[in-house]
Amino acid sequence: MRPPYKTYRGNFNYYPMKIGDHVHIGASTVVEAATIGNHVEIGKNCVIGKFTIIKDCAKIDDNSIVPPNTVIPALARFGGSPAQFIEELPESTLENVEIHTKGYYSRFQPQEPAGN
Repeated sequence: MRPPYKTYRGNFNYYPMKIGDHVHIGASTVVEAATIGNHVEIGKNCVIGKFTIIKDCAKIDDNSIVPPNTVIPALARFGGSPAQFIEELPESTLENVEIHTKGYYSRFQPQEPAGN
């Protein structure tokens, strides 16, 4: 995770990064996006360019490179290098991503000690 940045009038400035709820970002992915909406899945080994905006319920396939300043619409699947639109996702994507992220999160919950 790297916040997006620009040099403006000779000054180096970082800009805020906003990440929504139920977002899964795969291993070895570099994110410099400005905004990632809710219920978004980003695959492993991706590069998300500076100031990219990813809207709600979007999916980025593994090994994709999203160019800087790209806007990924809601309910869209993108992939490739450079990432391009592949297909529109069903409206059930919201529920599916929420189930997936809750299941993933539950793996990090403390377990009860054995024998209690």
